[in-house]
Amino acid sequence: MAIVLGFDIGGTKLGIGLGDTNGKLLGNCRRDNRNTDPAEVLPWMANEAKRLVSEAGLTMQQVAAFGISAPFPADAARGIMTKPTNNPLWRDVPILDFLRNNLGIPGCFENDANCGALAEWFFGAGRNCRDFIYLTMSTGIGGGIISAGNLVRGGKALSAGELGHICIQLDGRKCSCGMSGCYEAYCGGRALALRMQEEIPGRKDSMLYELAKDDFSKLDMHLLESAYRANDPYAVSLWEEMSLRNAQAFGLFINAFNPEKLVLGTLAWAIGDIYMEPILKKLDKFCWTEPREACQIVPSELKREIGSYAGIAAAMNYLKENGLLEL
Repeated sequence: MAIVLGFDIGGTKLGIGLGDTNGKLLGNCRRDNRNTDPAEVLPWMANEAKRLVSEAGLTMQQVAAFGISAPFPADAARGIMTKPTNNPLWRDVPILDFLRNNLGIPGCFENDANCGALAEWFFGAGRNCRDFIYLTMSTGIGGGIISAGNLVRGGKALSAGELGHICIQLDGRKCSCGMSGCYEAYCGGRALALRMQEEIPGRKDSMLYELAKDDFSKLDMHLLESAYRANDPYAVSLWEEMSLRNAQAFGLFINAFNPEKLVLGTLAWAIGDIYMEPILKKLDKFCWTEPREACQIVPSELKREIGSYAGIAAAMNYLKENGLLEL
């Protein structure tokens, strides 16, 4: 067993956790991260990490490593946050070197979706799997791939796992990444909200028109779910299209990777069976029977707590990859 620190950097929140490699949290803290300045936040991160270690009755020398879970785009190889979408002041921030120098311990920098996969692998629905895929499935769609007992990062760009940006429709809907026809453009929560905001002003017959109450920026997945449960024709049609596109993407992943499990993030566990069942009914159209039967499709076990384990799991994987921890 080892003690590790984890840093989880999000667009609106930043969390720090101290834990052991058995999954026990020894301390944690959070702060708002909206429009923050890294010149102020980085020292706070180092100081709070030291405080958590001290309050746990430990010294920094007893902490084996730290892990940073961060949004992309980024320079992962050098641990630099280049231009995170939701943090406009965070530009070319060398966060990995800063924390290494200030904490005096080794550490690593990982894509946040990869960290979600690692967290589920060590502590959640992916336990005891050698081959599984985790999908974030929230505002956007990210992915993390564990293959033959190792995290898949890819080549020089270290961008493997960007599963939300496979093209599922030639010349399809524009995606926030700049491409067209991406999986995320059809099934990501933000993309679906924007689509409704475009289409509902002309659909006065839809329940969603009334739910928006003349402020169409309110339209989101929560209202879509409400309208779908009420059998609103527009909502049913959009939900069925979303389910078909999810099944199409899942089939691609199952045929390509033959995973033991496909572990699904927020939308799957927050919405439940009405989200999962239409996808599963359509899935056989898009993948072979044998790998489909070999793959369990399940929601995240960590759910809202996944961020508490993301950086910790990254640190654990760093120790594992460097031969310093057996799992």
